[in-house]
Amino acid sequence: MAWQIWNSESQDRLIASDLHQYQISYQEHATIQEENVLFEGIVQAAVVAKGMSRIRPFAFFIRNSTKAILAGAKGVSLYGCLYVDILWVAPKIRHKGFGSKLIHESEKLGRERCCTFVSLTTMDWEALPFYQKLGYKIEFVREGYEKNSKMYLLRKSLH
Repeated sequence: MAWQIWNSESQDRLIASDLHQYQISYQEHATIQEENVLFEGIVQAAVVAKGMSRIRPFAFFIRNSTKAILAGAKGVSLYGCLYVDILWVAPKIRHKGFGSKLIHESEKLGRERCCTFVSLTTMDWEALPFYQKLGYKIEFVREGYEKNSKMYLLRKSLH
C-alpha cells in the first residue's frame, strides 16, 4: 500500500516507495546547525501559513567574577508569548532574589517584544510556590511522569 507525505510549503508529493532513498538517523545531541535547520523550517511554515512573527530566542545569565554561570533563564518569544523553558539558580545562591530577578528581566523582554503573556513549566518538586508568588497561575496539570510526578503549565499576563 502506498501512502503519501505532503510538504506543506510546496505541496510536493512523496510516495512511500521513494522512501528507500532517505534514512532516519539518531544522535544524542543535535548540533547548533542541525537545530537551526529545524527552527528555520518551523519559522518559515508559520510565516507561510499565517504571516506570524519570527520566533526569537533569549537568555539571561548571572555570572560571578570569573564569568562562571551561577544562574540563568532562557527561552523564546513566539507568536505573542514569551516561553521560559529553563530557569536555574545554583543552590548556593538560591533564596537571595536571583530567580525573581531573572524572571522579571524575562517578563520585561517579553513586553518589549510585544508578548501578551508568559508561559513556563515546573515539576511538582521544583518551584510551583515560587512562580505563584510572582503571579503565575496554573493553566494545566500534566500527570503520568515517573514516581507520580506532575508537571504544571503556568501562565502570567503581561498586561
